[in-house]
Amino acid sequence: MRIFRVILFIIALALLIVSVRQFQNGYRDWQQAQLVEKGYQAEIQELENERDRLKQRVEMLKNDTLTKERLVRKRFGYVKPGEVKFKVVKPARPE
Repeated sequence: MRIFRVILFIIALALLIVSVRQFQNGYRDWQQAQLVEKGYQAEIQELENERDRLKQRVEMLKNDTLTKERLVRKRFGYVKPGEVKFKVVKPARPE
């Protein structure tokens, strides 16, 4: 009877050790998943901020005449009648 108790104790101890190991592995995986999720949440927030910035830019380009004028002047070099456009050129370096 004494041997039977020792064998049962060893089996129970082995099951306990296996259960603790499984729990540790699962907990580690859960922690890693939490870190990955935080990274994704940060990326989502950055993308939402970028989207909002671009939406605001689109609205400005649709409705704000000053923004349109600045864009046309910068991209295409347009000037209003009566204005004079100057182009500053760096002198070439003597060799």
